[in-house]
Amino acid sequence: MNYSDKASSYYANIRHDLITLLNPEKRGLKVLEIGAAYGETLYYLKQQGIAAEAVGVDIFEDTENPQNYKPLDRFIFGNIEELDFPEFVGYFDIILLPDVLEHLIEPKKVLAKVYKYLAPDGEILVSMPNIRHYSAFKKIFLKGDFEYEESGLFDYTHMRFYCKKNMVALLEKSGFKVVYTESSIRNFKGRSVAKMVNSLTFGIFEEFFSLQYFLKAKKAGGAT
Repeated sequence: MNYSDKASSYYANIRHDLITLLNPEKRGLKVLEIGAAYGETLYYLKQQGIAAEAVGVDIFEDTENPQNYKPLDRFIFGNIEELDFPEFVGYFDIILLPDVLEHLIEPKKVLAKVYKYLAPDGEILVSMPNIRHYSAFKKIFLKGDFEYEESGLFDYTHMRFYCKKNMVALLEKSGFKVVYTESSIRNFKGRSVAKMVNSLTFGIFEEFFSLQYFLKAKKAGGAT
């Protein structure tokens, strides 16, 4: 995997689609983001008063464009599969995993670390691509093509592929309880043909229309 080959636009965006899962009444939180890119999302949370402390972790450091990085309380560069932060045991109220787990060799080992860093009543917010999307069927079964791409479902840095039930199982087998899931087609606020068809078919084919899923989870046995 070579993240340095990614276009800078790949890293620069606020993940409104994921942080919409946050409780809007909560303020002054300690937030960790794994896969923080330039820190856009964390910086936004600090500006909004949602995060009192923001720590970002990313595997790639863009040394050619240091001006792109937002001022966070701490930025850590390195592979989360190899890093460990004993100073953060039970520390964070929120841990963000925006399209991260599918890039990992051993996602369960990383989720064990996430579990360790999360406060007893904390939450993790996760987004993951859905390989059950109809475009994957079209590409693989109709075109006979599994060529990797710059981004999207077939991003060349993806190590693993998941359907919705696999995402839930991964989190729950790692000690978490999934308390909320949302498909990208429901998360998307605009209009689209797929969204209209999904509504007309009462959501029966929702998993085929959704490029991503967003999941909120807590430590199993914790407060709901």
